[in-house]
Amino acid sequence: MELTKKDKTVKYIAYCGILMLCALLQNTAGLFPEIGGAHCFILIPVCVLISLDEDEKAAALLGLFAGALWDIVSAEHMGYNCIFLMLACFVSSTLVTYVFRNTFAVSMVCTAASIALYCLFYWLIFMVIQKSDGSVWTLFYFYIPCAVYTIALTPLLYLILKPLSRKLNKINDFDE
Repeated sequence: MELTKKDKTVKYIAYCGILMLCALLQNTAGLFPEIGGAHCFILIPVCVLISLDEDEKAAALLGLFAGALWDIVSAEHMGYNCIFLMLACFVSSTLVTYVFRNTFAVSMVCTAASIALYCLFYWLIFMVIQKSDGSVWTLFYFYIPCAVYTIALTPLLYLILKPLSRKLNKINDFDE
């Protein structure tokens, strides 16, 4: 079913609101629980899960918006989150559009891969290459626990976002 201009406007305003809420939860100390010092990078799975039901252009723009929200509060490394989330959303959307069906398993693999790659690339680019003290240990004490925490939260986010996405896209069970 083709969405009207009003439906698309409502959908993207809702998505941007969700991303802003997630950015607030992620970037404000004390709003989202830390487990043993591990932070939840909630913006990664939320924007990837949202982008799986969109075309490539919209997915890339949603990833860019989420990355910009994250980069706004970042003290260093401006632009990394924008570029990474834009590419992750674009690639995930492209895979679902042309190769795979949008199923729970595909959603979990796309988000887990995005989270793992984000943590690995961030660690390599900003810790190892810049030769920070104890950079090897930060992978084990911070980045891997953060990735595991975020991946563990992803199925719950899927259960929340999938019905919302189906409603905003006006998808019925008989449409698929």
